[in-house]
Amino acid sequence: MGLLTGTAVQADGADRFTLPGPGLVEDHRQGLVWMRCSLGQRPDGDRCSGEAERLTWSEANRRVEALASRACPWRLPEFHELRSLLQPSGAGPALDRTAFPDTPDGWFWTRVRAGGHSQYDCFVDFAGSGRTRCNMGGRFYLRPVMSRDQGVEACIFR
Repeated sequence: MGLLTGTAVQADGADRFTLPGPGLVEDHRQGLVWMRCSLGQRPDGDRCSGEAERLTWSEANRRVEALASRACPWRLPEFHELRSLLQPSGAGPALDRTAFPDTPDGWFWTRVRAGGHSQYDCFVDFAGSGRTRCNMGGRFYLRPVMSRDQGVEACIFR
């Protein structure tokens, strides 16, 4: 079970997100736990320090597989999961900046097809008012996720 005792973060007029521990964001609407910082960054108080990494598709898969364990099953987010974080505001980034501080502008990898596209060609960009796109390749950012039914306590960054 995910921890509900963390700090509440306001989003969409409700407590959608809580912070169950350093480096984690629990998403009560989607039933997920997100890595608070983009891969390559580290939790640093209320911020994320360091530079987010841009990865190819195969690098992203290898990195998330290396992070994942039985106790902490990180994975690439599905397109609809990552897209659900979009909160268009007109003044980017287009996601909750308290829950996900220092998120870089740019495309983020997803793992599942959207609208008939292939398995890894749909992306989410949190820049400006946010956008999604399919059928492009390159080096993109990564924000791992897991089901909140998993062992969240083992995944807290210390």
